Amino acid sequence: MLQHDHMMLRSELVQALMETVNDESRLTLRADYLAIWHKLFATLSPLIGHDQVQILFMRSLDAGRHEIPWLPIVYPQGVCDSPLILFESVSMRQTESQVQAATRSLLSTYIDLLFALIGTTLTVQFVCNCAQNAPKTN
Repeated sequence: MLQHDHMMLRSELVQALMETVNDESRLTLRADYLAIWHKLFATLSPLIGHDQVQILFMRSLDAGRHEIPWLPIVYPQGVCDSPLILFESVSMRQTESQVQAATRSLLSTYIDLLFALIGTTLTVQFVCNCAQNAPKTN
């Protein structure tokens, strides 16, 4: 039952983040989907630290690569670029619908990792805060 509750909650959190994108006001949705990650990283860094935010994203990329083969391979050492910068770079060569699908999939994994790391209550609190404070364009 707890697993089912987490899956439903994860789905709701992903949807709340995805709804911060306003597809009627931007020239490119790709940048809006990437902005979700920037907001999430900025919101979570004070809680779990910049390095941990990056590590969770790397794990999400690794987990998602079987489903989304164009995701970048990120090496933990010896690479100057952050995982998010690499994701942004390869995203620019993908369609907006591919970036949307990748973002949704990566967010699901990322939220699951947050549940395991900081617990359900804090994950919901910080992700909801991120979704509510995301800039809405008109």
